[in-house]
Amino acid sequence: MTRSWFLLITLLLLCKSASAAVNFNPVNASLSLDEYMEFALSDSPSSDALHWVKDASSLDRQAHQYLHFRVNIKNTASNAIPVWFSIGFPAMKTLVVQSGGQVWKTGDAYPFTSREIHVSNYHFPILLNEMETTKIQGYMAGEILRYSFVVGTPEYFTNMYVNTIQRDMAFFGAMALLTVLCLLGFVASRNIVFLSFATFIFATTFWFFRVFGYAFELLWPQYPAFNDISYAISIYAVLLCSFWVVFASLVREGHPVFGSTWVKRFCFLLPIIGIIVWQTVGLDFALRLPVLLFFLFIVVAVVVITVEHRRGSDRAKWLACAMFPVTLSTFFLIIVALFDVDIELDPVATFMSGVVLTCLFIVALTTRYMVNVVQRERDAQKVAAQTKAQQAAKLEQLVKQRTLELEKTNEVLAKLASYDALTGLPNRRSIDFFVDESFALDNENATELFIALLDLDHFKNINDTYGHETGDIVLKAVAKTLAPLNNDNQIAGRYGGEEFAIVRRIDKRMSEPKHPSQGKAPASQTAKSATQEHEHFLSQLQKVHRTINSLVINDVEGIHVGVSIGWAHCINAESIVDTFRRADSALYRAKDKGRNLIING
Repeated sequence: MTRSWFLLITLLLLCKSASAAVNFNPVNASLSLDEYMEFALSDSPSSDALHWVKDASSLDRQAHQYLHFRVNIKNTASNAIPVWFSIGFPAMKTLVVQSGGQVWKTGDAYPFTSREIHVSNYHFPILLNEMETTKIQGYMAGEILRYSFVVGTPEYFTNMYVNTIQRDMAFFGAMALLTVLCLLGFVASRNIVFLSFATFIFATTFWFFRVFGYAFELLWPQYPAFNDISYAISIYAVLLCSFWVVFASLVREGHPVFGSTWVKRFCFLLPIIGIIVWQTVGLDFALRLPVLLFFLFIVVAVVVITVEHRRGSDRAKWLACAMFPVTLSTFFLIIVALFDVDIELDPVATFMSGVVLTCLFIVALTTRYMVNVVQRERDAQKVAAQTKAQQAAKLEQLVKQRTLELEKTNEVLAKLASYDALTGLPNRRSIDFFVDESFALDNENATELFIALLDLDHFKNINDTYGHETGDIVLKAVAKTLAPLNNDNQIAGRYGGEEFAIVRRIDKRMSEPKHPSQGKAPASQTAKSATQEHEHFLSQLQKVHRTINSLVINDVEGIHVGVSIGWAHCINAESIVDTFRRADSALYRAKDKGRNLIING
């Protein structure tokens, strides 16, 4: 008996739950149904024997399962009311809606024309009879489900779409204007920053064009498979372009941007990570991943801009000013989208405001840049015209005089640029030029160098004891010893201070003996030739060493000049820097071993 009463009470409760209806009054024009909807799960489209709940989030739905929904709407008016049952900001592969004898089947996996009302959201026209309850039910399926149920009059939705289209067109117009301005800046200046910002704005515009449903409606209405692909490409492109804008804006010649290497690697791996997440975790999280990573981008951008500003980059503060409005508004938009925050401000309108402010900032910068370019061109033309007039009047009188003066000046400059003023030896610039010329493109594989660095021992003591004039006399005496070594294939010059350098060039095509039958030097003969050159250069260094050791300074008695020599062999252009390092290291080893030595590096 107790069991019978329990079953009866349960049936009455179920009947009450099934008959519960939400009242709709046309005076309100629209009504949100989310809190009145009931949901159930099944493995098939059939709605038999389902367990209905009020909160869909309590259901542990698998990707293959169907989500059923139902609601009862009661017309409290005394006349029939035509309404649209609407599902806003939707995401589902399959959607079936039933009401009375009508059945609609559509979804993101179906062509755009399958929608009863050809707009981005799903709308289904239903007639609510006077003082009657109308039942609306259906199901949806797909890996990602996103929905919001509303019922309203056709006039309400029509007005809403008019306002939305006006807002969206203003938004896309602002984005297009900003893109064009950046492209004009790139064409005018060839500055990659403008191109990166244009790409970022275009990617952002396309993403919103896809999210708002215009891409599906206008670009591929018969190919729904493009929806997920286009969304993934656009959202990942926005994140990658964001990084590009920051680092392209901050790059300076000879100054790599802080963290650029790691960010490049991350951007290269990001699409691969997205594919792996899609295959392992699911499409929903793979599409949310770049949105979540935008927080990481903000942190990285703040750190990089701060570091570069401290390094003296003036661009950092301008980039921060330009990016701040669009970054802040995008940040606000993402928070609203991800965490379902209920804020009175319209997220898209807020984003538009950020874009407009950024647009105005870029317009100001672009205008300033273009004005400066035009002003510089006008100034240059004015100066050129004045200079040309003056030169034309004096050309006949001054041409010979200027030519002679120019020749004398060039001679003096050439000598000053190539030779040391004190010793008269070639200076370091001439030595570097000799080395570079030795490995010219036409013979870089046929040249070897012997490089020796010479440093006078205890030269500072000579200066401190006898004075700098005596030190200069010692340098001149050493230079007199080295001067005869200069010829077409060898240079001996002052490398700096009391340090000198000798560089000997060996042309292997001239020094290698030829085999009489093959026309090419055998390995044994090549090695023998290299050994001979090695011994010849060492012998020359030993002679220089002895000569410097035997120097007699007539003006001052008791001065003994010692010299430490480090030398090395350079076999190709790629090892020039390393050879100088080895010679320098050998020189310091000679110093450490007691000085006045010759060490091979």
